[in-house]
Amino acid sequence: MYHTFSPLRPVLILLILFMAPYTLGAQEADTDTPSTPVVPATSADVAPQTASSDTAIDPPAAASEPAEQATDPESSEPSAAQPDSSAALDEIVVTANRRKSSWKDAPAMVTVIGKDELQQAPEKTVDDFLKRIPSISYSRQHVAECGPGRDITLRGIHEQKRTLILLDGVPVNDGVTGAVNWSLMPPEALERIEIVRGPMSALYGSGAMGGVINLISHKPRTENETTLKGGYGSLDTYTATLLQAGMFEKGGYSLGANLYKTKGYIQAKEPEAYHVKNARTDLSLFGKAYVMPDDRSTLTLGLSFVNEDFSRGIQTDNQNNTTLTTNLTYEREMGNRIDLTATLYGHFLWREVDLGARPDYTLHDHTEFDESKKFGQLFKVDFKVADFNTLTVGIDSAYSTMDKHNEYDLVERKGKAKGNNLSASLFAQDEMDFHIDEHTILLTPGLRVDYFRSGDGESSDTSPGPYAPVDETYQDRSWVAINPKLAFVYRYADLTTLRASVGRSFAAPTLFELYTVFTRGPMLLYSNPKLDPESAWSAEVGLDQWILHNFLGRVTGYYTRGQDFIGSRTIDVNVNRMDNITDVQVMGLDGELRYDINKMWTLYGGYTFNHSTIVKDEADPTIEDNHLPFEPQHRGRLGVQFQYLKWIAIDLSARYEGERFTDLVNTQATKMHDYISLDLGVSGSVIDMINWKLSFENMLNTKYDVYSVPNVPSESPGILVNGSVALNF
Repeated sequence: MYHTFSPLRPVLILLILFMAPYTLGAQEADTDTPSTPVVPATSADVAPQTASSDTAIDPPAAASEPAEQATDPESSEPSAAQPDSSAALDEIVVTANRRKSSWKDAPAMVTVIGKDELQQAPEKTVDDFLKRIPSISYSRQHVAECGPGRDITLRGIHEQKRTLILLDGVPVNDGVTGAVNWSLMPPEALERIEIVRGPMSALYGSGAMGGVINLISHKPRTENETTLKGGYGSLDTYTATLLQAGMFEKGGYSLGANLYKTKGYIQAKEPEAYHVKNARTDLSLFGKAYVMPDDRSTLTLGLSFVNEDFSRGIQTDNQNNTTLTTNLTYEREMGNRIDLTATLYGHFLWREVDLGARPDYTLHDHTEFDESKKFGQLFKVDFKVADFNTLTVGIDSAYSTMDKHNEYDLVERKGKAKGNNLSASLFAQDEMDFHIDEHTILLTPGLRVDYFRSGDGESSDTSPGPYAPVDETYQDRSWVAINPKLAFVYRYADLTTLRASVGRSFAAPTLFELYTVFTRGPMLLYSNPKLDPESAWSAEVGLDQWILHNFLGRVTGYYTRGQDFIGSRTIDVNVNRMDNITDVQVMGLDGELRYDINKMWTLYGGYTFNHSTIVKDEADPTIEDNHLPFEPQHRGRLGVQFQYLKWIAIDLSARYEGERFTDLVNTQATKMHDYISLDLGVSGSVIDMINWKLSFENMLNTKYDVYSVPNVPSESPGILVNGSVALNF
């Protein structure tokens, strides 16, 4: 059953919540002992803080007096809402400027998700957790996956290739489609997540059109840190996590393993005889080794391995993904004014997809084999030119290869595709900050030049159904992209921050889009070796405002005009070709708020209005004014958190997802209806060593639309209940 909601309802609810702090704050002001709450991060979606939190951010101090740490008078521990300041990160983020800096000074809207919230949230995977943030869009869900990846994107710009995902600062988008294997790192192994919205190509290059999401793993602080965690829940789902880490005087290590196993459910709304449960097993292994030869240097070796094996919801259709990533990073402080970071990394992907023969799927039709390799290096130097001036310069490069082939059982047919691309980039960013009494002004110009070359492209299919055979060898092509950005930040007394920026971003065509002939049943998708790179100009203006020192409101308006966006264009019945869409427009508004009522209670909310449309398409004017896929106009989340010391934490939230489409045509058949999900997470500690969690997702038991099996209307499983126990020592 679908529920219809007025588009104005999320706006009205948000306005009511914005007014709440004034009423509640006035009541609290009459008490004799007002609390001094802490906003632990810049997000409206951050959990209550405990003494173990390492992502806390102090609230602004009043102009006439410094901020003081609030403590519970009845306990020697810091209060539930007040982290230990010695464990705090001193407002530091590392993604917005590609170096350590305060989130208040970031030239873009930044959200930090702390370790506590990741552990207390009801979601079991990182990508499912991120969908709770209103400014993030998604296509598939982990519980209902069917396809190459589960896209998590920013700023109304769909497809994973346009939002860059980092793991400890190293890109993990694959070299073929830009997809991400979100099972690489479980939430338990992360220290925090930094989300930077808006165009970041001036620092990060191709693929950062919508923004950057950086997953930062936990770094041990003691000689022995051990976690054993097990869970069970709906759909006969088992989870198990093992983490072992230690840090010593001259080095350290961290090792981990994570298992996710479920029997799944039947996704199709009207199942046929061949539809089955989408059972899956994910196994991930990961580790890091740290060597610190002196106080100024750190050498880090990282390795992650994950294997995903799952049913695609049809008795003959199964998929197996294996991803391996490795990186070596050297960091050195060369004096008081120069910092150097150099990274070498590799990303390897093997994908195997078994597909059955239509229409009854009783016989195996063919198997697709994909192999991708990506090698890259990142190098940057930060120069403290003057007390008010920091210059960052660097060189990035990457080389990716694709090798695809299909093996058919029922017909004499062969298909294959291959190609490679090379990128080399130079970038520079200058941060200038000026202080006059309580006024701070920051000006950040940046520029990046990217060179891209695609080559050795081949594509063949001896018998693509009723269509003519394909046997093509493509000429090498190259592009140069110049991406400037200028950002301005004004801050007054740590209470008010005003941001404005304008910049250019781009995304090079992927190897899949350039060189692959892709078939699934009656559907045929042609690549296009003549694709042009995508480009966009974006501008945004944002305001962060503290009120009463315990309420933070944030709002940002943004606008993007894109050219040559790549999409799938219909050229015949069941036949599509990759092509450049002439003009795309994205405009919207991000809002976040957080109100710490007292030491135990917190209200939070977030709302995003986004309008992503095709403005002009000379080849197919009928799709003009249509919405881009998977981009709802309205998304919102409202919640309340309660925490009493370490014993119990409760997070109750309602998440609204507006209507969206799965393609560019925007027909009723491809519309996904809006819905509300009510989620509850309850967690706590029995003793210092034992933590527990009980979570309820979608408590309204709404069977909302999900994008799972293409061309088959699918729905969510309804309410999900899960419990877990963790032993820490």
